[in-house]
Amino acid sequence: MSVACVIGNGPSRLNFDLCQINKLMTTYGCNALYRDFMPNYLISMDYNMVKEILDNNIHHQLPFYTQHENRIDELAKTQPINFFWGMSETLDSGNGAVKLALEHEHDIVYMIGFDYSTAPDQLPNVYSGTKQYVSRHAYPAASMLDTKWEHRLRKLCRKYINQQIIRVNGTRPVNVGCSNYTEISIEQFNKEIYE
Repeated sequence: MSVACVIGNGPSRLNFDLCQINKLMTTYGCNALYRDFMPNYLISMDYNMVKEILDNNIHHQLPFYTQHENRIDELAKTQPINFFWGMSETLDSGNGAVKLALEHEHDIVYMIGFDYSTAPDQLPNVYSGTKQYVSRHAYPAASMLDTKWEHRLRKLCRKYINQQIIRVNGTRPVNVGCSNYTEISIEQFNKEIYE
């Protein structure tokens, strides 16, 4: 059975030993995760974050994926950049990473650090206030973004119905409404992967 872990940057991610997880399964990371941990694959859909990744030559150290809409495809002629093609809508980095793990045909895809909003105007992120990230209090449309993220996750669950998607912890439950989607606690996750 093939297992993967998609690593978001919500504060709940700080409860995990990413190096240990990386020894047990394939890891897919989002955006600035590389600043603290190098996953097996890195995904970013934000233009400014993509520029930071390229400026720091991270795309030479691991497979890097972004969306064609970032209009950096000319770089792909000379740089090791992978693109998501043929999407009917732009994906966010988290769902892009989940999509990539599912396309790589992992039977189980865990999601950690996907905390979503804790209040109508807050998006918790471990990198809030750092370069490329605004303060967590600067999202007047946080709940609207959550709705989009949840909708995209639901579409992925419906498309990849034969694969299990398991979200670990987070700040609140997400109602995806698909039989292949579940949510578990950190304790349950640790029991599943370490025992």
